[in-house]
Amino acid sequence: MLIVSGVIEFDPEDHAAAEDLFRPLVAATLAEPGNGTNGFWADIDQPGRIRVCEEWSSPEALAEHMGTPHMLDFLTGIGSLRVVGGTGIFQHSVTDTTQLM
Repeated sequence: MLIVSGVIEFDPEDHAAAEDLFRPLVAATLAEPGNGTNGFWADIDQPGRIRVCEEWSSPEALAEHMGTPHMLDFLTGIGSLRVVGGTGIFQHSVTDTTQLM
């Protein structure tokens, strides 16, 4: 399993535009084979910071996702947001999962 996680930081005035960009990406991605979770969540302590979390069954599923029309639309659209703090999104390979709660 692969976990993709990180943050995107943008001008808080762009929050509504960010939501409009993220919603169709999440809906389309959740319908993809190999995707278990996909979402963007606002950081309650820092306006303009969005946290990203995705789960993928395989590197191949993630690679296919990266070439989808909805991902390309997202990558194009993110350029319209005023990114202020940078973006740090990372891929993690997971070999074991334990339920905590």
